[in-house]
This record gives sequence, C-alpha cells and structure tokens, in this order.
Amino acid sequence: MRCHRGGLPDTVCRYVKGMGTGPASRASLQTARFVVFDTETTGFDLQNDRVISIGAVALEGSAITIADSFEVLVRQPGVGQKESVSVHGLLKKDIASGVSERDGVTSFLDYIGNSILVAQHASFDVAMLNRLLWELFRIRLFNGVVDTASLAKRLEKGPYHNLAHKAGEYRLDHLCQRYGIRLHDRHTSAGDAYLTAQLLQRLLAKGRTAGITTVGSLLMQ
Repeated sequence: MRCHRGGLPDTVCRYVKGMGTGPASRASLQTARFVVFDTETTGFDLQNDRVISIGAVALEGSAITIADSFEVLVRQPGVGQKESVSVHGLLKKDIASGVSERDGVTSFLDYIGNSILVAQHASFDVAMLNRLLWELFRIRLFNGVVDTASLAKRLEKGPYHNLAHKAGEYRLDHLCQRYGIRLHDRHTSAGDAYLTAQLLQRLLAKGRTAGITTVGSLLMQ
C-alpha cells in the first residue's frame, strides 16, 4: 500500500487497515454494525454520471441509531437544472455549497469503517462509489454488502429468488408498502437510507426465523 510512502490520505489508510478487523463470518448479527446508505447521482450512467450526495444511517444489531448518521453534498458542475431539482429536491446553490468529491468520499470511508454496507439495489450505489474511489485512490470498497431487494427476494421466494418476478415488485416503494413502512422524504439520499434501514429491520427479523443469524449466513448469496 502507498500508505507507507505517504501516497494516500490518512483517512483512506485507516479504512484499508481497519478492514482486517471486520466482523467474522460466525459473528452474530446482533453484534454487527450495519451502515445503510444511498447515493443520489446526476444520472444512471455508470461511466459518465457523478455522485451529488451520500446519506447513511447506522444500525446496531436490530436498532437504528439516528445519532449515528451521515450526510454529505458533493459539488458537481452543471447540477441544479430543472430535471435534477424535480428528482432530488436539490438546488444549484445547495450543490455549490457541497464539498469536493475527494472530501466527500474520504469522510464516508471514515464513517463506515469495517461495517457491513446495506443499500437498496446496492450494485449501482457501490459501482458509483467504486468508480470514484478508483479515480482518486486506486482502491475499491472492501466491506461486505447486503442488497435489501435481493434479501427480500431470498426470504420471500426461497431458493428460487433469482427467478423472474413482477415488474417493480422489489422497488423500494413497493417493499415499504409491503412491510408497513410509511414513505417519507423519498428521493433524497438521507431519506432513502432511513427507509432502507427500516426495511432492513423487518428483513432481519424475518431472516431470523429462517436461520439467518450470523454475518456469514446473511452475506451468503
């Protein structure tokens, strides 16, 4: 690692080194720290669009810890046009007051540490952050990742969870409705992270009855 030669910021070095003390596969989920996160972006093109905000909240065992939350706005040129405002509720002046991509992603690494990451349709959010981390530091996220949509399919459909399902059946809105979660502050990174955290609570409770009680059993696909 370039940490020894001063090539990476201290925050990034702490993150990389801390991954060696992550939760063991046999560890109980009740002792694990989850970071449920969401990104808002300028679009859905993994090659060209950029992150404009990251929101997250921690969950210890089965309890959401509101005091242990994270939110950052990231400056991006050209953001604040009409189409962006209608989706994210973010104005050009809001984004202009944000931090640089470098500061935004390093503060996120400092926040997550070696926690288990959780997101709805996680592959997109992880890919956006990984591209940014690779551009800046030539690293990627090392954390274990749980996708709440995939977990819901697994719990509801059993061993056949990868088979076809109804269009939209596992969108966040529909899952919240199915699990009795009131939609609030939708389409902001912090709001969607909190909704997803509530969904994770329900899914973990459902998973316990199916024998999913350890980190390893949860991360198994």
